[in-house]
Order: sequence, then structure tokens, then C-alpha cells
Amino acid sequence: MKDLITSVLMIVAMTVGLGIFYPLAVWGVGQFVFPHQANGSLIEREGKVIGSELIGQNFTSPEY
Repeated sequence: MKDLITSVLMIVAMTVGLGIFYPLAVWGVGQFVFPHQANGSLIEREGKVIGSELIGQNFTSPEY
């Protein structure tokens, strides 16, 4: 019975640690170190989001 309780407690601890704390830590480091990239490299024009630097290609002609 002692082994069962230990196993259940370990599963709960690992689930909380690796399922909640680790992702939050990685997200926090990303927000602190690379805030522009972590938020999708968004492009704004006149205060409105119009796209992302990571999607599409650069055009030089005004008709695009």
C-alpha cells in the first residue's frame, strides 16, 4: 500500500511540475528574452495588426 501511495503522489507531482510549472517557466523566459518573437512577430499599421513577419513574403510593389 505504501508503494501505491508513493506512486500516486509521484504522478501528481510530475503532472503538476511538467504539465504546469515547466510550460509556464518556458513561456515566461520567452516573453522576457524574446518578447517580439514570442508574440508572433506581429506587424502593425496605424495601430491595427495587419499580419506577421513570419507568414508570407515581402513585396516591393505598391499594388500588393
